[in-house]
This record gives sequence, C-alpha cells and structure tokens, in this order.
Amino acid sequence: MLTNILVPALGLILLTFVIGLIHTIASVNLMGKGKEWEESGIPIEPYKDAPLHLKIIKNNISNIFEFSVIFYFLIGVIVFIEVESTFLLICAWLYLLFRVIHSIVHICFNNTAARGAIWIFSQTALLLLFLGTAYYVLSS
Repeated sequence: MLTNILVPALGLILLTFVIGLIHTIASVNLMGKGKEWEESGIPIEPYKDAPLHLKIIKNNISNIFEFSVIFYFLIGVIVFIEVESTFLLICAWLYLLFRVIHSIVHICFNNTAARGAIWIFSQTALLLLFLGTAYYVLSS
C-alpha cells in the first residue's frame, strides 16, 4: 500500500473531506448558539463577521485546494506514463505529510510562522515531484 503512488493522493482527498466535516460541525454548532438563518439557509451574518475559528477552518479549506491541483495532476501523469520511482513516491508522501501537519497547525494553533515553514516544506516536496515527473515525461 505504501508503494502505490495513488495512496498519498487518496490521503489528501481524505484530509479535504475531514476538514470539510470539521467546518460543517463548527457551522452547525454555531447554528445551535442562537445564530439566525435566512429561509434559503444562507447565514444572515456575513462571512466577515463569522467567528475567528470558523474563518480559520474556511481558510484552511481554501489553502488545501490552492496547490493540490498540481499534486493531483502530477499523480495522474505519473500513473498515466506508468512511472515507478521511489523518489517520486517519497515526494508524494512528504507532500501529504506536510499538508496534514499544515492543516493541524492552521486549525488548532494558528501559528503563522510555523505554518509558513511547513508550507515551504510542502512546496519543496511538490516542486521536487514536479521536477521528477517532468524528467520522466521529457526523457521518455
């Protein structure tokens, strides 16, 4: 299982669902605290006035989509051209690991300096995954 390049991609999808669930639970909890809702289901209180914890979770959801599209594309290319590379596999797992850590730090601690450092590591893993994939594509 650890040698299948699709597993880190599935892990990132799972992380996205988990963060979405956390956001949903936080939103539902807010509804139970006397928050008024319009008939359409849209909160009367605009996003800018939402509680900080809800904004942080929502921001993390946005963050998880920003560069992950590149990750998913690269994984698709790797599978399509049938590359078996330990280097690319390690890069994919590192990207997932750093995205998980980034989300935990973002949602639980909101430490911008720590998040920035973790983000740089995740981007480095993604860049190496890109360069490795480009090498295999261009050399085939």
